[in-house]
Amino acid sequence: MQARLLSYAASLGETIDGQDLRKGRYAKSLVAGGIFSKTRLDEVDFRDADLREAMFDNCEIGGALFAGANLRRAVFNGCNLAHADLRGVNLHGAVFTDCRLGHVQLAQAALSMATFSRCQLDHSGISGAGLESALFTECSLVDVNADDSRWSHTAVFQCDLAQMTWERASMQRVVFHKTGLQRKSFVGLTLDGCQFSHTDLAGARFHGVSMSQCNFQGSLLTGCDFGQVQAPMAIFCDAEGTQLDFAGANLRQALFTGSRMDGACFDGANLHQCHFANAQLVGATLRGADVSYADFSHANLKNVDARNATMVRTVLHRADTENAQLPDRARAIETDAQRAQAENWQAIPA
Repeated sequence: MQARLLSYAASLGETIDGQDLRKGRYAKSLVAGGIFSKTRLDEVDFRDADLREAMFDNCEIGGALFAGANLRRAVFNGCNLAHADLRGVNLHGAVFTDCRLGHVQLAQAALSMATFSRCQLDHSGISGAGLESALFTECSLVDVNADDSRWSHTAVFQCDLAQMTWERASMQRVVFHKTGLQRKSFVGLTLDGCQFSHTDLAGARFHGVSMSQCNFQGSLLTGCDFGQVQAPMAIFCDAEGTQLDFAGANLRQALFTGSRMDGACFDGANLHQCHFANAQLVGATLRGADVSYADFSHANLKNVDARNATMVRTVLHRADTENAQLPDRARAIETDAQRAQAENWQAIPA
């Protein structure tokens, strides 16, 4: 089909159904709003074409050339785009559902508000891409190159990110939920306001990262390196893990309520006004840490080593301090009798 006829069909709303357009030359064509169903578009040339709001349903588009094209709000359903070239493409608000995008090139693409559902993007490249408010749900992104990409308000739900790299990427208020991030390195990134709730981060490295107000609630953190992080007001409620390293970290006003971090290292950390109520910290070390005004109510502090720690007005209400080393305990606040009485109160049965 000639480029002129394809443009006419698109402008008239005619569906291109079951056509064989392989290796077609449609560079710089106007195909906005075009509808393609079960069409062969392998190795087609759509470079710099206008494909705004076009729809591709169950099409074969492997190896196609889209570099520089406008695919704003385009829809791809059940398509095969393996090895397609989408570098520098405008994909704002585009929707990909059940698509195969292995080895696809999306470098420098505009993916703001784009949605990927149940897609396979293994070995693809999104380096330098803009991912503002993008959404990835149940996708496979194994061995994806995301170096220098920009993530802002992006959400990643139940995805496989094994071997994914994101050197020099920027992440702001990104949400990772129930996504495996084991042994990932976030060193050198900025993660302010990001959420890692209910995520497996075993062995992940955050050393020295700026991560103010990040949320790790309910996550598995075994072996994580949080040394020297800048994480004021971060949330670690109900998080758990062993061999955790928070040495030298700034965790001012962070929440560790109900966390389970036996043996964690908080040496030299700033824990001013942190909340550790009901936390499990058996054998943890807080040598030289600032725990002034921190709250350890009902926490398990057995065998804790807090030598040289500052404990001004630290709350130890009903905390278990068996065999704990707390040289500065004299300046802490012990169990409040009236509060304990109130906690023990029970309603009289009618």
